[in-house]
Amino acid sequence: MQMNSGASARVLINLRQLEVLRAVMRYRTTIGAADELGMSQPAVSNAIRLAEAKLGFPLFDRVSNRLIPTVEAKMLLDDAEPLFLVHQAIQQKAWDLRTGRAGVLRIFATAELSEWLVPKVLTRFAVDHPLAKINLETLRVDSMIENLDSGMADIGLAMMAPSPASLDKELLAEFEVMCVAPVGDPIEGLTHVTPADLEGRRLIGPPAGSPLGRLIERGQEANGSWFAADIEVRFSNVACRLVREGLGTALVDELSICAQPPGSLVVRPFRPQLPVPLSVLLPGNRPRQRLAESFIQHARAVVGELVRARSNPG
Repeated sequence: MQMNSGASARVLINLRQLEVLRAVMRYRTTIGAADELGMSQPAVSNAIRLAEAKLGFPLFDRVSNRLIPTVEAKMLLDDAEPLFLVHQAIQQKAWDLRTGRAGVLRIFATAELSEWLVPKVLTRFAVDHPLAKINLETLRVDSMIENLDSGMADIGLAMMAPSPASLDKELLAEFEVMCVAPVGDPIEGLTHVTPADLEGRRLIGPPAGSPLGRLIERGQEANGSWFAADIEVRFSNVACRLVREGLGTALVDELSICAQPPGSLVVRPFRPQLPVPLSVLLPGNRPRQRLAESFIQHARAVVGELVRARSNPG
């Protein structure tokens, strides 16, 4: 009995109070938080007061009818964020079970892949699974990994993805860095483009700290040159669009070029050759659902056709 009493005394704040804290931090008012949570404004205010009383320190400073979170409140919420992701995943799973949607596949992909590759794969996937519910989210790799870890995603697709121990990673194909220029550009007469060919050009490319940016930097340094983009663009599909508008020459991943209208760009391989792996990421130590396996099979088929077309352009 004493152990149970002591354990309960250590519960200083519960999940509902954390939800209230999170909502008030977002809206800076109890009224806005109450609307989001479906609570009354007095109930929100009371939840904050009770939490502050039990914790023994203030969570908000009251300034001109606004609630400004204290440093302690921000620290609490930072640590609690993974709880909300898990809670959201459980809520979604409960809803799927309630509505009988056993066939739900949550796919997370980067912007380049969501624009062209994933739709191609889903077109085939839908033929085999016409009743499956698909949830496609487009986001950066770091957020994708976080969602896979928390159970919010079933499968992730990314290029140059890291290999966290908590996830399984399977290589789908290896592409390379390509140089793209506006139609009519002199590089059309080259078989490939080297760092020397880019001197004096207005360059479009990834940020230096991004995976693709670091890869290009290593390739340039190996040839005694330095790559500095005049226009930094994180996503290669956006870089291609800027090139089409005549804003410069870009180094992009090969796969993103597939999303561009045929004949809208001059495309040449970049040398030295720089590999860009395309991988599928899955939650580790967890049974794979049938829909995820089917999606991977269709992805391999689509990517395989791209690789064969690249090897036999004629």
